[in-house]
Amino acid sequence: MAYKSFLTKRQLTVLRLRQAGLTQEEIAKRIKTTRANISLIEKRAKENIERSKETIKEWNSVISPVRITVKKGTDVMTIPEIVFAEADRSGVHVRTDSIGLITLIKKEKSDAISNRMVVRDFEVDITNSGEVTLL
Repeated sequence: MAYKSFLTKRQLTVLRLRQAGLTQEEIAKRIKTTRANISLIEKRAKENIERSKETIKEWNSVISPVRITVKKGTDVMTIPEIVFAEADRSGVHVRTDSIGLITLIKKEKSDAISNRMVVRDFEVDITNSGEVTLL
C-alpha cells in the first residue's frame, strides 16, 4: 500500500519518540544523527501538520452550507445566537453549545477579540454535520 501521510516515516518516528518524552539529543543518539537534524525533522513535521489542518479547514469551507461573517464591533456573547439562527435557517444542527462556541472563538480567534468585542472580522463555517470552523 502506498504511503499517504504528509509526514515521512522519519518524521513520525521522531514525533513518537518526542511524545514518549525523549529529548532531541536522546533521539539523535538512538537513530544515529545530530540533534540539529532531529530539530529540523521535528520542525518540518509540525509545519506539515499545520498545513494539513489548514487544508482540512479550507475543504470544510468548500462543503459548508453555512458561512457567517462576524463583523468588527460584534459583542462575542451574541455570536452563538447569530450562529444558531443561521444554522436553523439552513436546517443544520450545530454540534456545540453556546459555551463551546465562545470557547472555540476565544481559542482560535483571540487576535480578533478584545475584551468582549470583535476587533477584526472573521468567518464561521458550519458543515452539514454541524462542525464549526473559524476562518
